Formats: sequence, structure tokens, C-alpha cells
Amino acid sequence: MITTDGSNKSRLDAKDGIELAKALGAQVIALNVVSENVIASAVRQLGSDRKDAEAMLKARGQKAIDEIKKMGDDAGIKVDAVLKIGVPANEIIEVASSEKVDLIVIGSHGESGEQSIGGVVRKVVYLSTTPVLVVR
Repeated sequence: MITTDGSNKSRLDAKDGIELAKALGAQVIALNVVSENVIASAVRQLGSDRKDAEAMLKARGQKAIDEIKKMGDDAGIKVDAVLKIGVPANEIIEVASSEKVDLIVIGSHGESGEQSIGGVVRKVVYLSTTPVLVVR
């Protein structure tokens, strides 16, 4: 499973994940999680309607997983696209468990641009029973 937040860094990490899947002959699940906190923040700070904020963020998430699907198509890899709403780390762990994935590929940091390991990544690494590959 390759996770994405749609950032440029995440796009580069996804390329590494696709290359690994190709080398192993694996299938991929591309996952984007629209954060409940980001939706709430958009509503609170921008005065957005919840439905509008959610629709905008879901469209952005869908674009991100569609990019991974295209990478997979170009590499001859089957990619299933999954979009969730919730707490990102929790959803990543849940999808990995329910889909019985062999490996979670996640970038060390994403759209925040932080140079240290992000909070979502830390939580996934510590709580997941599925092996996690952190791409730097």
C-alpha cells in the first residue's frame, strides 16, 4: 500500500513505491486520507461549508491517488485507489489491516514540509502490525 497526501514529496515517494512493487511483481493500493481535522479547520478558519470543504479536499485526494494509479499503469502494475475520511494514521493502519497488505510505503514527511519524521508517520510506525517502509 502506498500512502499519499498529494504533496510533491509524496509524489516522489510514490514513484519509489511503484518501482518496488514492479520489482516484486506486487499489486498496490494507493491510499489518501482526508483528515477530519483539516476539514474542521477549513470550516472554522475560512468559514467554509463542511460539504464544500470536504468535497474540495476529497477532489484533491482523488487527484493524488489517480496520479499513483497512472504511475502504476505506466509501470504495468495494478493499482486500486482508496479514499478515506478520518484520522490519517488510524485509517492507514485500518486499511492495511482490513486489506491484509504486506507493506505500507509512507513518506517521512508530506505537505507540511517538515524535515523531521511527521506525526502521522510516527504513529503508523509505532502502532501498525503491518511492516512499514518510510521513504526519505
